[in-house]
Amino acid sequence: MADANKKTSHRSARVGRFYYDGAIQVESDLILDKQASHHLITVLRSKSGDHVMLFNGDGYDYPATIVNAAERGSAKHVVLRVHKQQSGIPESPLRVTLVQCVSRAERMDISLRQAVELGVNCIQPVYSRHSQKPGDEKRSLKKSLHWQSIVISACEQSGRAAVPILNDSLSYPQWVQNLQPHDDKNITFVLDPLAKQSLSQAAREWHTNTEQCEVTLIIGPESGLDPQEINEAIANGAQPVTLGPRILRTETAGPACIVLLQSLLGDL
Repeated sequence: MADANKKTSHRSARVGRFYYDGAIQVESDLILDKQASHHLITVLRSKSGDHVMLFNGDGYDYPATIVNAAERGSAKHVVLRVHKQQSGIPESPLRVTLVQCVSRAERMDISLRQAVELGVNCIQPVYSRHSQKPGDEKRSLKKSLHWQSIVISACEQSGRAAVPILNDSLSYPQWVQNLQPHDDKNITFVLDPLAKQSLSQAAREWHTNTEQCEVTLIIGPESGLDPQEINEAIANGAQPVTLGPRILRTETAGPACIVLLQSLLGDL
């Protein structure tokens, strides 16, 4: 027999969280796009009256209720009533830009998804000597739209109300020539297997007491950066660092660096 005095814990169902590409007005109705409507009704099996959380990247969350839910399998879109605007979860005091050399499809997806979940603020895809080739304009646009969907999906998953910036892809030489020397507010680290200092040591030595600091991370592709590319980064102000004796995959290296930096300088 259960103890009558024992407190019972109640877990509320997780509220679906969706990105809306546009302005959100309080006390008004809006229509979700077809893909989000399908996920809400068919996958989550939501119905009229259920609660939903919206965000559009402005830093706020918007609690809403389903006003009209289409039947499963229907092409109709879901109508939501927005109730209020509330502050989203705080962003990390550490601003991180991930300069990720483009890797094969699934590896690039993993790199972007985990970086966003861990709090990255800006992503700069670059094509280095050992990267996958960029392809024609149509293929590049398709790839960019796919990466943007990965970024938004990761924000939905992690609860972030601010959407990281995804810059247009550049060649490595294009990007590195504009690299600025570090100071007490910003620094750039490039992973180099021959570096004499670890990322954690370098970050502790550079540690700033300013309210907000910025770190840029340069992560190579599957085969790593060419020695000449590492030297170009160093010549333009980047600091070479290692992640220790083990060699990490490109999709592991970026998130590992972000976790380490967030634990030292951020909010983990």
